[in-house]
Amino acid sequence: MQDSPYTAKDYYHRDLSWLLFNQRVIQEAQEGEIPLIERLRYLAIASNNADEFFMIRVPGIQSLARMAGEKIDSRTGWTQEEVLEKLFAMQTENVAKQYNLYHYLIEELTKMGYETTTYQALPAAAQEKMTHYFQEMILPSLTPIALDAYHAFPKIVEKKAHFLVRVKDGDREERAIIPLPALFPRYIQVDGLKQVILIEDLIEQHLQQLFVGWRVVHSFVFRITYDKDLAFEEDTEENLFIQMEEYIQERSKGLPSRLEISELADHQSIDITFLTQMLELKNRDVYSIPGPLDLTYLFAYLGELSTAMPTSVFPPFRPYVNPQWLGTALYETLEKQDVLIQHPYDSYESVVSFIETAAQDPHTIAIKQTLYRMAKNSRIVEALKSAARAGKQVTALVELKARFDEENNLHWVQELEEAGCYVTYGLMHLKTHSKATLVVKKVGNQLHQYVHIGTGNYNEATAKIYTDISLFSSNVAYVEDVTAFFNYLSGYRERPDYQKIAVSPEGIRQMLVEKIATTAAFYEKTKTGHLFFKMNSLTDQVIIQSLYDASQKGLPIQLLVRGSCCLRPGIPNKSETIEVKSIVGRFLEHSRIYSFTSDHEEYWISSADAMTRNMLLRVEIAAPIEESQLKHKMAHIIQTYQKDDLKAYYLQDDGTYQRRKSEHSFSAQATFVAEAQQQQANQPKQSTKTNDDRPTWVRCIRQLWKK
Repeated sequence: MQDSPYTAKDYYHRDLSWLLFNQRVIQEAQEGEIPLIERLRYLAIASNNADEFFMIRVPGIQSLARMAGEKIDSRTGWTQEEVLEKLFAMQTENVAKQYNLYHYLIEELTKMGYETTTYQALPAAAQEKMTHYFQEMILPSLTPIALDAYHAFPKIVEKKAHFLVRVKDGDREERAIIPLPALFPRYIQVDGLKQVILIEDLIEQHLQQLFVGWRVVHSFVFRITYDKDLAFEEDTEENLFIQMEEYIQERSKGLPSRLEISELADHQSIDITFLTQMLELKNRDVYSIPGPLDLTYLFAYLGELSTAMPTSVFPPFRPYVNPQWLGTALYETLEKQDVLIQHPYDSYESVVSFIETAAQDPHTIAIKQTLYRMAKNSRIVEALKSAARAGKQVTALVELKARFDEENNLHWVQELEEAGCYVTYGLMHLKTHSKATLVVKKVGNQLHQYVHIGTGNYNEATAKIYTDISLFSSNVAYVEDVTAFFNYLSGYRERPDYQKIAVSPEGIRQMLVEKIATTAAFYEKTKTGHLFFKMNSLTDQVIIQSLYDASQKGLPIQLLVRGSCCLRPGIPNKSETIEVKSIVGRFLEHSRIYSFTSDHEEYWISSADAMTRNMLLRVEIAAPIEESQLKHKMAHIIQTYQKDDLKAYYLQDDGTYQRRKSEHSFSAQATFVAEAQQQQANQPKQSTKTNDDRPTWVRCIRQLWKK
């Protein structure tokens, strides 16, 4: 086993592993077969990912370093300060790779006729045009904020770029801060999209106009990230809605966690020292950026370019739409069999239609649903509101503590309640991360009940780019389990004993550990069997130890972990039979699958990753796939992922990830897209003729005219 820079023991550090994931996102921008705009988009995604990392993960380590900096981490053998130094080194490496690619791809974009340039490189006429634009539009919106004994150091707006300017008048030198105007785009069109410059470049060239009578000595751009993971202490005596409103306000008081600065000359170091002291940061929290700060500006720019350069984006993809999975046909199908669909290859319209049809059906008497992250203009929420207004009993379990969606969810809670929905917030001290819906219909004297259980959020927007799995069923055991699940969360009852599903806290971890052990024991006796797990992250030490134990019995284990993986493969006599790979592609791999093969095949889908917080601090659902036809589909999905060697990165025993491309490389995502398109092509054409089985008065008149 090789030495590893990511641990001194048998577990990789979660956050170092996450930085390696973001490095894989950056590395995707290197792939020449990917369209140019999409390659640039990967760099913007990496910047957005890093922002969240420094808002959520790093502040916790910084806090531990302040309180117990010399305390040894039991999993890695390092102190918290050593972890922060390693994070700094890795992120610095990521930034270097990211910006090398950025400059290269911007040059490639220039060759195609779309140039990002500088003010100084513009011809005189264009400079004059930009100077006029600055004076007319930008200058009135800029506000220099002096930094001296009479002006307190301001609260720097998070994630927004600012100038720090040093000015001089005779022997007197002072500093000032200038926020970039918030409502202007970062890129300014000189000649339409054919030629743009960044707004900070234009401002920098005209700084002297803001400091009349003073000489601008130098300037640079900086940006700050704050701690957004402040502890939320629930109070049983106060309404959770009000508590969340207060928490959102309190969160704005988080400490700085990262300072980004534009690349500097040596003589500017005194100003960096000044900023770090004012922000109470250390050198390992400061990142020198060799290019424009915050590449998320590319999202808007690339959005415009996509229209102008349609061949430089991924080709349009149309999901497979099965008419039997839509509207009333879906409910009729569920009376006979379960339905399993894989998003985005199978259209998410099935999930939306499942809820909209229930809302419109006069036989529906109740709808119950968990809501974690919803789309901005959510059709699902609108359907629930419509159902409530029609007199149906609608219960929505909204997770107010969904990180960064708190304000959005507070908004939806108000709308749902105003429409007449019953809104609950789940259980004390636990996040409800489950994805489940129950529809109850009354036809005559009979009740018909249907469930949906998924691995992804009820979000029509992200469903187009996230891979997830949905199970629909009217199976009595599923229905009774989901009914008990909702009653447990919304009222007062002891924890149910479920017939089929597993529910965390505790339940999913217990199920996984038991089935890992059973499969390993079977393999030890028969030398047949294997495990396949697919998830976003693997960090739970109990589950990792169970996998180590199973590997020691020789059980072949394949893990597809998109993000952080703390398990270390290749440890002699401990994890030699474990293979870990990660797929980064056009779609974000979000589905969670747990497959056990012994004397039979067993497949589970879940909302839960194998992370301690999912196992102990969240309400999650895992559901078995039992119908034979659906198990065949699950087997095909797994086998397709297992064959991927085009987009897959394999985790080595030293903690690094490597590609294993072959001469005839295979992509799971490309295969699923091709299959969906083939299914769509094979779909019988739907008649566009109007159904005249029930004549209307208009049709009757038309018949008279024909006579």
